[in-house]
Amino acid sequence: MENYKFLKVFEKDEVLYIGLNRPENKNAFNEFLIEELTKAFSNIPDNVICVVLYGQGDSFCAGADLDWMKRMGESSFEENKKSAYLMWKMYETIENCPVVLISKVHGYVLGGGMGLISCSDIVISEKNAKFGWTEVRLGLVPAVVSTFSIRKINDSFARRYFLTGEIFDSATAYKMGLVHEIVDFENLDNKVNEFIEIIKKNGKNGIKLTKQLLLKLRQRTDEELINLCIDTIAKARSSSEALERIEKFLNKK
Repeated sequence: MENYKFLKVFEKDEVLYIGLNRPENKNAFNEFLIEELTKAFSNIPDNVICVVLYGQGDSFCAGADLDWMKRMGESSFEENKKSAYLMWKMYETIENCPVVLISKVHGYVLGGGMGLISCSDIVISEKNAKFGWTEVRLGLVPAVVSTFSIRKINDSFARRYFLTGEIFDSATAYKMGLVHEIVDFENLDNKVNEFIEIIKKNGKNGIKLTKQLLLKLRQRTDEELINLCIDTIAKARSSSEALERIEKFLNKK
């Protein structure tokens, strides 16, 4: 098994567990976590029938690391575009996971974390989890994650929650179709295991062919739209508003 610094990856009984392992930062993304997630999901072992994605510590994923975002905002436009593309590629790789992907979520699921659950096949949430596309609060845009989130929710939800940056509960996430099961925190693992047992009763080849079909049936993202998303976040990151708001938030923290 590959060694990772910011992920905890292990295999057990045909299930691959991938844990975000930056608990001190609520598993927020930086360039290294993005690189490791892309690598992990690019190398799913052939014998695996299911992947469980989860977060170490008190949250699943609270979005992007603001220190990293600040560095990006102070970088050139071309460097920003490259960084945004690598993040988009990470989500695409996760979405194209060849087997069933279960996300087990708790605590905060914000910003980039919303992209992770949008790319998942099954999302199981503890009832007190908090969700939100909070980018606008920092003068940013949910540009990269929007490509994936908009496929999971309808336009009405996107218009409200992308534009307000509201943080909402698991019941609201369920109504949107982002979450499939809500349980008490202590029952998270049991509910995940229930789904694993259901999946194991199915044919491996049938699951993989069905996943391939679902991905092909999904609306494809053209190059123009990808570039629009990447350019938008690159511009937003380097704006004076975003830099000021990120600096203010970091100082408050």
